[in-house]
Amino acid sequence: MNATVDQSVLSEYDFIVAIDASGSMGENDMPGGKTRWEYMQETALSFVRDLEKFDADGIDVITFGGANIEVTTGVTSAKVKDVFASRSPRGSTPLAEALTAALKAAGKSDKKDFIIVFTDGVPDDKAAAARVIVDAANRQETDDSLTILFVQVGNDSAATAYLSSLDNDLKGAKFDIVDAKTMAEAERFATTTDLVIAAIND
Repeated sequence: MNATVDQSVLSEYDFIVAIDASGSMGENDMPGGKTRWEYMQETALSFVRDLEKFDADGIDVITFGGANIEVTTGVTSAKVKDVFASRSPRGSTPLAEALTAALKAAGKSDKKDFIIVFTDGVPDDKAAAARVIVDAANRQETDDSLTILFVQVGNDSAATAYLSSLDNDLKGAKFDIVDAKTMAEAERFATTTDLVIAAIND
């Protein structure tokens, strides 16, 4: 797919980024001796920098950990550091609540919506998170009006299995709106654009 087609596809979407800020994101097991949280900051900056070309009003960013879910609207690459500076990893993984917040941020325009979730572990309530996704899929009128991409940070095998189940074994959903990648799989794509389009086409 050439760059012209990439741009025409991505300009049809609003982008929402949900970032796990649970305690395990402080683990120091990423390349370069970085914590998962530090590594995620670099990844989020790259993601927002690439996609703000297509989403002119900025990206909505949701951070979630413990009971604390924060939504920051209109985030540009210049503001990504501020999002991370105001948080540090703590608490559990309230994925269902984070997805609910992301879905509230979606639908703010006539554009389709693309939600990318960066997370490193199994959520507090696996069934609740799955229900949020199924309910969203069943409210859609078309397959591509909403896409949710999960990118796993770190190498927790239980998280890999859970995210894979959301991608491949979600029961009761009218549309398959989920794609899941490990960080290693995501980084095999040459650009953020390629990664996003692969998820849309999944």
